[in-house]
Amino acid sequence: MIWSCVQRSARLFTILFSVTLTLTGASQAQAQRETIRIVGSSTMYPYLAQVAETFTRSTSYKSPVIEATGSVGGFKIFCNDVSLNSPDIVASSRRMTPLEEEHCLANEVVGVAEFKLGYDGIVIAQSRKGDPFDLSRASLWRALSKTVLNRKRQILNPYQSWADIQPAFPDYSIRVFGPPLTSGTRDVFVHLVMNPGCDTLPVSASNHDVAEACGHIREDGKYINAGEDDAMLVNRLVDDPKALAILGYGALKRHREQISGLPIEGIAPTDETLENGQYPLSRPLYVYVKTAHIGRVNGLMGYMEQLLSDEAIGNYGTLLDLGLIPMSDDERFFVQSSFKALRERMDK
Repeated sequence: MIWSCVQRSARLFTILFSVTLTLTGASQAQAQRETIRIVGSSTMYPYLAQVAETFTRSTSYKSPVIEATGSVGGFKIFCNDVSLNSPDIVASSRRMTPLEEEHCLANEVVGVAEFKLGYDGIVIAQSRKGDPFDLSRASLWRALSKTVLNRKRQILNPYQSWADIQPAFPDYSIRVFGPPLTSGTRDVFVHLVMNPGCDTLPVSASNHDVAEACGHIREDGKYINAGEDDAMLVNRLVDDPKALAILGYGALKRHREQISGLPIEGIAPTDETLENGQYPLSRPLYVYVKTAHIGRVNGLMGYMEQLLSDEAIGNYGTLLDLGLIPMSDDERFFVQSSFKALRERMDK
């Protein structure tokens, strides 16, 4: 079962009892692994690494091993096994899906605790040397969808340049570097951009085939799967000022002298527009912890305590400089209280 430590979850008190049963005896078990293992979102890697550095400096524990596998790949690894050969934490740029939860349960990975870390956004970035233009979700869908409608017939996407999408756009060849299928950022891009962008087109609502294909991204070289390395994506934009890239907001903040984020439907990505929800492509970030590993992996709860502390995710926390958008005070207090409750049950 998933113990949800997110304020909006109505399942918390139902699941809490099940998790308490799962934890019986775990806190008394002798630690059998010296190093924390974390997998998951490349977007969240800088946040996890920053806290790992602080954690290692301030304690006697070994530095956690963090693998940027992407959210999808992270859940696959995390849910494959509950033994100490498996990861302790998975970080995700979107919430665990019901299918991923079923995968966990099928492999007896139960008693998983979910904690929201804060918020991020997806940005459409370009080199500061490029010509800026104002995109919409509908125009992004037209540019990147595998198929479009022509005279009520579904055809492969014929658009070659941004000017083909709208005459006011630059006459640049469509060239978008984006995350691979293993990335949670890609999942969120489809959810926040492709599906809503398709829905804004009146014809899509009456054409089942087009609606079914809304989230399918073109495979003719206009969209380039560019891996999970944000720094490499930024370098590609610098080398090609006419190209765009799909990045997490944190990457934009870390490289703001080299790249900028295009407005989406008139709203530019900023701390303020992401925090107040105006920017259309904002998203929550999560971490999931195997409660069966607590007490068996040295420093696991200590690392989580630092990750969820005010010093890391509070209104003036260290992770804000890396691009994290903080939760409201009430939401953060709820998450921290939920973690405290879990810790108290482990100490019994």
